[in-house]
Amino acid sequence: MKGTIAFLALLAIAIVIALISRLPSEEAVRLAGYAATAAFAALVTFLIRWRANRAQRNKRVG
Repeated sequence: MKGTIAFLALLAIAIVIALISRLPSEEAVRLAGYAATAAFAALVTFLIRWRANRAQRNKRVG
């Protein structure tokens, strides 16, 4: 499952890079900034949920 998700993420990154490379430089930089912001927000959300789930598991065990 993790391998499939990693493959899909890499495929999406390759598609975004291909699309950005065809844009004029100013638009490409703006779009890359938006993509980086969205990726950072997704990472933070993932980490928050992961920590919350880990805390719940530790409460049940302890």
